[in-house]
Amino acid sequence: MLNKTELKSKTLKKIAVLSVITSMFLVGCSNDQRYKREVDSNEDYLNAPALKSLIIPEGVSVPQEVGEYYVINNNVEGAVGKQLDIRPPVLTISTIPDAFVLYKNGTVTFNVPVSYGIWNNIPNTLNKQNILVSSSDSTTIKINDAIITRKDEQQPVNASFVVTRQMHGNAETITIVLSALTRGGENLMSQPIEVQRYVVGLFNHIMNDVAPESLWTVPVKDSTDENKKND
Repeated sequence: MLNKTELKSKTLKKIAVLSVITSMFLVGCSNDQRYKREVDSNEDYLNAPALKSLIIPEGVSVPQEVGEYYVINNNVEGAVGKQLDIRPPVLTISTIPDAFVLYKNGTVTFNVPVSYGIWNNIPNTLNKQNILVSSSDSTTIKINDAIITRKDEQQPVNASFVVTRQMHGNAETITIVLSALTRGGENLMSQPIEVQRYVVGLFNHIMNDVAPESLWTVPVKDSTDENKKND
C-alpha cells in the first residue's frame, strides 16, 4: 500500500518540475523578439525555380510583349526572408505647440520656444533612460558609448550622441546627432534605418517627458453634442 505522504511528495515534485519547465519556456519566448522584426510566413518562395525562356512553337503567333509585367531575373542583393527587418522607420513626434522638427541624414533639428524649457529637461530624460552624460554646458551635451536597449531587439546597442543648442531670440534650436552606433562590435552607422531608429528614438523620449498634460487626457464628450446626434 502506497504511503500517502510519499505519494503527495512525488506529486509535488512533478508539479514543481513541470512549473520550472513551463517557466523556462515562457522566458525563452518572452526574450525572443524576432517576431517583431520578421515577416510572419515561411520561406518556400526563396526556393522557387528560376524562370525559363518561353518556347514558342513554329507557326504560333504571340501577343506583343508588355514591359509592365516583365519579371527581372537578377540576383537579389540584401536581406531576404526572415533576415529582412520589416519594422517601419521611426518618425519624429513633436508634442509641443508652435514647434518645428526635421529629421535628415541622421540628425534631428528641433526649433521650439525657450519658455517650454526643453533644453533644461534633457538631462532628466537621459537619466530616466539610464544614459550617462559625458560632458555638458549651456550649449552642448555629449553622450559617449551609452548602452541602449529596445524591446524589439535581442541585443543592446552602444550609441554616442552630440546634442547642441542655438538661441534665436525667444526660440532655441536643438540638434541631436548620432556620432557612433554599434551592436556586438558591428558598426551600424552605414545603415540609415538603424541610425534613424536611435536618434529619432532619443528625440521622442525627450518629447514624451515634456508633453503637456492635455495630451495624456482623453477629451470628455459634450453631452449636448451627443444629444443633437441622436435627435
